[in-house]
Amino acid sequence: MKAYISENVQGIYAFNEEGNLIGKRIFTEKPETALDRLLKGEVTEDLTALLEELKEKGYSNFVFEHPELSRNVRELGFESEFEFPNLAGERLRENPEEFLGKEWFERYFTVGVALTRIRIQEQSGARDKMIIQAIEALDDIDKVINLLVSRLREWYSLHFPELDELLPKHPQYVSFVKSIGHRENITKENLESLGLSENKIAKILEAKEKTMGAWMDEKDIRVIQDLAKEIDDLYKLRSEIEDYIDKAMDDVAPNLKALVGAKLAARLISLAGGLKELAMMPASTIQVLGAEKALFRHLRSGAKPPKHGVIYQYPAINKSPWWQRGKIARALAGKLAIAARVDYFSGEYIAEKLKKEIEARIKEIKEKYPNPPKRKEKPKKEKKKKRFKKKEKGKKFKGKEKKKKKSKEGSRRR
Repeated sequence: MKAYISENVQGIYAFNEEGNLIGKRIFTEKPETALDRLLKGEVTEDLTALLEELKEKGYSNFVFEHPELSRNVRELGFESEFEFPNLAGERLRENPEEFLGKEWFERYFTVGVALTRIRIQEQSGARDKMIIQAIEALDDIDKVINLLVSRLREWYSLHFPELDELLPKHPQYVSFVKSIGHRENITKENLESLGLSENKIAKILEAKEKTMGAWMDEKDIRVIQDLAKEIDDLYKLRSEIEDYIDKAMDDVAPNLKALVGAKLAARLISLAGGLKELAMMPASTIQVLGAEKALFRHLRSGAKPPKHGVIYQYPAINKSPWWQRGKIARALAGKLAIAARVDYFSGEYIAEKLKKEIEARIKEIKEKYPNPPKRKEKPKKEKKKKRFKKKEKGKKFKGKEKKKKKSKEGSRRR
């Protein structure tokens, strides 16, 4: 015999084929928690107890409104089917007052709000959302560091301008200002402690003797050093966030991380809006993520479409010749789409297989297209020849002769 099963905000109800109530189970936990689990397809203790009672009464086939729940019940050894809407759901929705009383609307509203709150908390607490915030924080820190380092270089250059060219790398420059400060403190031992090469040390010592910079007292230098310390702390914070992203990506998207690295994978998730959104995207969309401006320019004005977006950071793309980049980007986007779907839906680790496939495809592209394609020459526009009416010379002279003859005849008559 068949039993049709559905739920409301109070519990789980079962009806026979005639629409008669044959069993019910009031939720033993909070209604919103129980409903959240049932809607996700989880078999709760209340549902298991109801199924056992119905089985003792002779009911062997159970019909549910949720496919995932029906599948999980079947795995426990019960016969189950999926049908939406089923008889039980229709009975509960047609006359809620019969099962919940006159305050049925308030109960539905209260439980509905609580269930919505649970879902929002789940979404806001998802690990991929944490990664999105981390990668965006990393971008913000980079902007701040570049702005402050630029200000530090201009400020300290008033005192020691030659150092700006001698230490082009920002971390080295910041470390120098933070540790040494006044140019009078520059010694070979101090410079060696910064890990600089002998050639660089010799150039700095020589520049110190010939510097054109202004003199600064300890008050001026102390303020500049404080700025350098803050920048150095930002570098440390940046390193900590990078480590966090690297570890978090192992849990959230191990296949994506293994394929393109933690930072690029996190950036793709951020641009897509989440791992789920990335998993739902076609490969062609993943290929141009981050190149939205160029894509809209193409759609608006007919300019050339972008061949790649943020995945240009992948070494095999940016180190390849221009005519190979589009093909490599297309191949990589296909593998990224597969990796994102596996990470989101199953969690199985298939990165090694994907890496071998993409490496083989890149090798094939490089062998097949070693030379740039011949660019099509634009057809030359033929200049339109101006057409002039040619006057026959004979006719022209004949006309003149006739005029002369007429004038001679007129003179003779006179």
